[in-house]
Amino acid sequence: MAQNDRTTGLVGNAGCKVPCRAASTAALTLSGEQTVDGVALVTGDRCLVKDQASSVNNGVYVVDTGAWTRAKDFNGAYDIVRGSIIRVNEGTSNVGSFWEISSSDPMTIGTSTITFGRVAAFSV
Repeated sequence: MAQNDRTTGLVGNAGCKVPCRAASTAALTLSGEQTVDGVALVTGDRCLVKDQASSVNNGVYVVDTGAWTRAKDFNGAYDIVRGSIIRVNEGTSNVGSFWEISSSDPMTIGTSTITFGRVAAFSV
């Protein structure tokens, strides 16, 4: 039975993830509160990181004053599959956009390349 939790999503490998507040437009330093795509992220915000120099480091992260950690629904063996969708709620470039994991299955966090493709964007 699927578990519903607004913070961490449904079961980890659900096709739609909990939305992120912002998404990267370039490689990020994965630590500290910072502005991403025009959004001042604070501790606890979810951020879609999709533009790292090494795509192994892409994914959904939770912002912190120190090192960012991968979100609970994006940090394990069964958490990501090709075609999973993530919505971005805010941002100058990415507001209202949907991103799909386009890497081939199976993926291993910390080892496999993780790539995203833009699915759609809507005016807000």
